[in-house]
Amino acid sequence: MPFLDVLVTQKEESFITNVYVKPTNTGHCLNGESECPQRYKDSTIGAYIRRAFTHCSTWQLMHKEIERSTQVLINNGFSERDINRQTKKIMENWYNPNATKKSHDITIFYRAFFSTAHQEEERIISQIVNRNVKPADPERRI
Repeated sequence: MPFLDVLVTQKEESFITNVYVKPTNTGHCLNGESECPQRYKDSTIGAYIRRAFTHCSTWQLMHKEIERSTQVLINNGFSERDINRQTKKIMENWYNPNATKKSHDITIFYRAFFSTAHQEEERIISQIVNRNVKPADPERRI
C-alpha cells in the first residue's frame, strides 16, 4: 500500500518499507549537463540517495533503490563520479553524524559604551521646540 512515496507491505508480523515510484513516473529530473550551479545538482543526487536511506527498511531494498536512483541520475546526464561522491558523503554523514559537524566560535563585537552624539541633537531639537511651540497649559513642561 503506497503512502507518501513509501510502499508499505506487511510480512507476517512486521512491515517492510520501500521507496514507491508511480508506474507513470518517467524518470526525469534536473539534467546533470545543464548550466545549473553544482549545488543544485548535488542536491538532486542527495535527495534520491537520502530517500533510499529514509524509506527502505532492509539493506537489500536500500541497495536496490540506490542502484535504481543511480541509473535514473545517469540517464539524466549526471556523471557517475558525482553520484559516487555524493553517495559516499551522505553515507558518511548518515552513519557518523559527528564526523562532519564543525563548530565555529561566534565572535560578537560590541562597544563598551554608548555614543553621546545623540545628546547634542536632542539639545538642539529641544531648543527649537521651546522657541516655537507654546504650550496650551503654561504650568506643564514640554
